[in-house]
This record gives sequence, structure tokens and C-alpha cells, in this order.
Amino acid sequence: MDDSGRDWSNTFVSSATGMQAYEDCLVRPLFEPWASMLLEELEVVPGEALLDVATGPGTVARRAAMRVGPTGTVTACDLSAAMLAIASAKRALPGAAPIDYLQCPAAPLSVPTEAYDVVTCQQGLQFFPDRARAVAEMARVVRTGGRVWAAIWGAIETCPPFAALEAAIRAVMGDAAADRYRGGPWGLADGAQVATLFENAGFRDVRVEQRRVPVTFEAGVEQLWRSLAASGIATDIDALDGAQRRALQAAVTDQLSPLVRNGQVESETVSNIAIAVK
Repeated sequence: MDDSGRDWSNTFVSSATGMQAYEDCLVRPLFEPWASMLLEELEVVPGEALLDVATGPGTVARRAAMRVGPTGTVTACDLSAAMLAIASAKRALPGAAPIDYLQCPAAPLSVPTEAYDVVTCQQGLQFFPDRARAVAEMARVVRTGGRVWAAIWGAIETCPPFAALEAAIRAVMGDAAADRYRGGPWGLADGAQVATLFENAGFRDVRVEQRRVPVTFEAGVEQLWRSLAASGIATDIDALDGAQRRALQAAVTDQLSPLVRNGQVESETVSNIAIAVK
């Protein structure tokens, strides 16, 4: 139960899919602010051709479509058909470029060589099984002089809401589950390693910088609880019995309590931002 005495431990299993939990719990508070920052930094302008790799529910692609306008083009690719279904079902934005949703892995990308002015990848690189090949594919498809931008979470300790979830998981479910939880999204936290990937792919003017963005989960602790349905340990949590799930809920509530303000979880997140030119 939370501080109000309400037991929401079973709301986890009510999520239709992990993909929908990602969209419902994480996109607006977490990924939309980062997407806006990225497009400002890249100075995306009308008429450009942009490829968004690992687009998920289309968070970056939709904003990019507004930036490049009807004279530009946006291609959004992802390996997950379920994510692409969520993205493509969203209402088209007025005055935006049409978005071509494409199911394919990051390597190989099913798009032509030197076809794009800009390539973006928000929180995808750390998940790719062959990161070097994925970055080499970005180099193949961007035009000479084109820009590439990738965001990769910093260490989980620099993202306090998720560090709190990890601590709760570790306390109740043990080290193996906690290590799997942190090893996905926060599994490429070394900025020097990220820079080397882009330099080895032939990019120039490579820089990797840490950025901080505030985050507010308006539905509070329960919203972060439900986000676990989109995590790499979702099936482990599904397998918990009622008492175990309530114990995990209590641990999540306790670990997040220092971040709660007026019922909301308020904190920040940190990403390593890689920016490079072909």
C-alpha cells in the first residue's frame, strides 16, 4: 500500500502490454522533454530529411515532422511491430511532414545510403546487440556533412527515480533481477565508450556531453510502479505472488518517498549526448 493506504500492487498486471506501459507512463514525463531538446540542439530546419532509429512510439519522429514541415521527410524505424503500431495509430499533426514507419533492426537499416540530413537515436543504442555495426549504419545512411545525435542514459545513480526502483527491486527480488533492470537502459553509461563508437565509424567532430533534464511523474509513485511493465524484469514481477508484489510495492514507495512532492515524483534524469558530423 502507499501512504494513503491504497493497494495498487495489482495495477502492474493490468497493463495490456509493456509497450503500452512505456507509452502511458514514460513518454510524456521522460522522453518528450529530451526529444524537444534534441531537435533544438540539432537545429533541424524545414525541408530536411530525418531518420529516427529505434523510434519506439514515435516521440522524436513526430516532433521532427513538425520541424521539417511538409517539404521535409521523416522515416521512423524500429524492430518492434507493437511499438510501430502505437506510433502509426497517432493522429497526424497539422503542417507536419508525413512519417514513413518502417520495421527493421538498427543493423542493417532498410534505408538507402546517404539519404538523410539528420539521424537521431533516443535511448536505443544501449540496447542494440551490435552497437558498432549500428553506428556504422548511421554513418552509411547520413549524407556527407549530415548530423547524428544519440542520447544514452548516464549511470542509473544520476537518474534518481530509477535508482530508487532498482534499490527496491534489489531489496525484494535480489541482485540478479536488480542487475538485469539496470543493465538495459543504463548499460552504456561510459561517455568515452560512446565517443569511441562514433569515431570508429568515421564520424568527425564527435563530442559526448552530459545533460540534465528535470522530470515530473504527475501520478506519483504509482506511475513509476506501472512503468516496470515496460522493463526487462516485467515477467519476473508478473511471476510474484500477491504478498511478494505487495512487498515490492512497499519498497518502491519507501525508496521513492524522498522524491515525492505534493503527490508527484519530482527529480531529474541525466543522459550522455553524442553529437557527430559525417
